[in-house]
Amino acid sequence: MATPEPVRNPVDEALDLLGTTLAGAQANDREDLARRLRAARDDLTGATTAGRRVAAMRTASQELTRALDSLRSDLRYRRAALADPARGARLRAELSALRKRSSRLRAVSREWSQILGDGFAGLSSDVEFSLRTRTRAVLADTERDIGEHDPGKERAAIVQRFRDRLAAEADRLRVELDYGVRVVADRLTEGTELTERLPMPRIPIPPGAETVALIDEPPAGDAGRTPVPARLLTVVMPSYGGVMMAFVLTRFLGLAVPVWMLVTAAFLGAVGLGGAALSGERKRGLDRRRGELRTAARTMVDEFQLTVGKQARDAARSANGELRRAVTAALTRRDDELDARLGSALSAVEGLEKLAADLTDIDDDIATIDGLRRRAGTLMPHFPG
Repeated sequence: MATPEPVRNPVDEALDLLGTTLAGAQANDREDLARRLRAARDDLTGATTAGRRVAAMRTASQELTRALDSLRSDLRYRRAALADPARGARLRAELSALRKRSSRLRAVSREWSQILGDGFAGLSSDVEFSLRTRTRAVLADTERDIGEHDPGKERAAIVQRFRDRLAAEADRLRVELDYGVRVVADRLTEGTELTERLPMPRIPIPPGAETVALIDEPPAGDAGRTPVPARLLTVVMPSYGGVMMAFVLTRFLGLAVPVWMLVTAAFLGAVGLGGAALSGERKRGLDRRRGELRTAARTMVDEFQLTVGKQARDAARSANGELRRAVTAALTRRDDELDARLGSALSAVEGLEKLAADLTDIDDDIATIDGLRRRAGTLMPHFPG
C-alpha cells in the first residue's frame, strides 16, 4: 500500500510560489511584478495573527495570479514574435542594411580631414583678400579726406575718422571669419553625414576698437612749417627783384620816366611778386602737411593689416583645432553606436539557428507557469470567508 503524500502547509506553499514567481519576474526583467511579489511575501512572512495571515494569503493569491498571468502573456507574445515567418527575413535585411551603411559611413569619414583642410585654406585666403581690399578702400577714402581738409587745423578729426573706419573693418572681418568657420563646420557635418550639427568654435578676436587703439600714430613732423627767416626771404626776394627790375629796365632802355611813376610801378611789381610767392609758399606747405599725413595713414594701415591678419590666422588655427577634436569625437561616438547595433543584429540573426530550441524553452516556461497558476488556485480554499 502506497504511503500518502503529506499535506503541505498552505502558508509554506504560498511562500514557495511567491519565491518561484519572483525569480521568474526577475528573469524576465519585470521589476514592477517583482516589487509587488516581494511586498506580498514580506506581509505573509510577518503575519503573526490568524486575521492578518488570512489577509496576507488573499493578497499573496491575488499578486500571484496577476504576476503569473502577466508573465504568461509576455511569453506568448515573445513566442509569437519568434515564430513569425517574416522575422528571419527582416532580421537578415536589417543586418545587411546596417553593414552597408557602416561601410559607407566609414568610407565617408575618411574624407573629413580633406574637407577641413580645404575649408580653412579657402577661408584664410578669403579673409586675407577681404582685409587687403577693405583697408585699401579705407586708405583711399582717407587720402581723399586729407585732400579736402587742412591737416594743420583738422588733423585730429581726420585721424579719428580714419581710426573709426579701421575699427569697423576689423569688426566686419571678425563677422566674416565667424561665418566662414560656421560654413566649414556645416560642410563637415554634411560631408561626414553626422546627424548632429558640430558645435561652433570660439573666435578669439578682440573688438576692433581695442585693436586700433594699440596702433600708434606716427608723430606729426614739421612738414609745411618753413622757418620764419626762410619765409621772409621767400616773400622779400621776389619783391626786391621786382623793384630792381623796374629801375634797371628804365635805365637800360633810356626811358625818361617820372620818379613817382617809377616808384609806383616798382611798388606794384614788388607787391604782385611777393603775393604770388607767399601764395605759392602756403600751397607748398599745405601739400607737405597732406603728404606727411598720407604717409602716416599708410604706415598705420600697414600695421593694422599685420595685426588683424595675425589675429585672423590665430583664430582660424584655434577654430581648426576645436573642429578637429569635435568631429573626431562625433565620429567615434557614431562608430561605437554602429558597432553596437551591428553586434545586436548579428546576434539576432545567429539566434535564428536555434529558433526551435528557443520556442521549446518558451513552451516549457508557459507550461511551468500554468502549473504554478493551478497551484496558486488551491491556496484560498484553505482560508474561507
